[in-house]
Amino acid sequence: MRVETKSLPLLDRNARAALPLRRQLLLYLDPFALFMDASRGPVGVRRRALAYNRAMRWMLVPYMRRWITIAAASLAGIAPAEALAAPASAVPAAALAVGFCIAFTVSCCIAAAYLFLGASGGE
Repeated sequence: MRVETKSLPLLDRNARAALPLRRQLLLYLDPFALFMDASRGPVGVRRRALAYNRAMRWMLVPYMRRWITIAAASLAGIAPAEALAAPASAVPAAALAVGFCIAFTVSCCIAAAYLFLGASGGE
């Protein structure tokens, strides 16, 4: 999900507070929602979008922390869920394991984006 320049006011805390709860939750969890699409448009637009994304790369750090915390909480909850579950039902533990896998994957994607945006391009 990419945000165009008309949505840049979402960087303001008060503007985000006025959004519906569902949209706030999406912004809270989507690390790339406030970045610009640098893959479309004329060359000048793509360069400005890439420069903006590189300048805003600091926003990925809180998202990384957030998703690592989600992954750690999911991983820590697997053993207690197995212990509390009935012998025939491993659904809660499996759900936490899937949640951990998703959170770990998102964390890796955020880390890769952070590193790639920090690398100096050949442009």
